Amino acid sequence: MDELVYKNAPVSFKDMDDSTGFLGGYANVYNEKDLSGDISNPTSFVKTVAERKAKIKVYKNHDKNILVGVPSELNAQDPYGLWMGAKMIMSTEHGRNAYHESKFLVDNGFESGFSIGGVIRRRNPNRRHEVMEYKLDEISVLTKEQANSGSMVSVIKSVQEMEEVTQESFWKLITKAYDNHNFSDNVLKSLESFLKLSLEEEPGDISIETTQKSEPTQIIKSIYSQYLP
Repeated sequence: MDELVYKNAPVSFKDMDDSTGFLGGYANVYNEKDLSGDISNPTSFVKTVAERKAKIKVYKNHDKNILVGVPSELNAQDPYGLWMGAKMIMSTEHGRNAYHESKFLVDNGFESGFSIGGVIRRRNPNRRHEVMEYKLDEISVLTKEQANSGSMVSVIKSVQEMEEVTQESFWKLITKAYDNHNFSDNVLKSLESFLKLSLEEEPGDISIETTQKSEPTQIIKSIYSQYLP
């Protein structure tokens, strides 16, 4: 029976180009145990890339409602891992925000990279943790922990419980993001509301969209997730 999986590459983007919206990096690494204990065989993506390369799309955080790009290169023969070059769709707000959010995180020393979504078709019968064949469904730009779906108010309360030096670092980064003019107006307005919300004695009085699929709040949650233990 096929196993549905989402697997994050343990490396951030290697290449980024502001002029074209290009992101380059590894979507999976071979011969290295991942968080679920699996190891990808160096041939595990050869068949699926040959058969499905033209069908693979790039989403944000495995949300198929947020299409952000397409692969321009998908190399399963790379000895280190599954290498992908992705062209973000910079003509759309989702594509621009995904690119600039990823670049902002990487430029500031945080993690942002690719993550595969698909199924495990075959394992090594003698070493069950070794994956011999995947079927790729999609590859995502991953900018946040998947479990991080708390409201903006809960984020502020969590930050207030951090050590003072960590709090200061967090708010400096949020302010730096607000001063980044590459983000869309919706993202900048969300950051502004969040900064105002943090100064209020009664945070609930300020209205800010906090649903998990609300794109404007994702940069805030992306930054916040980097501070979680």
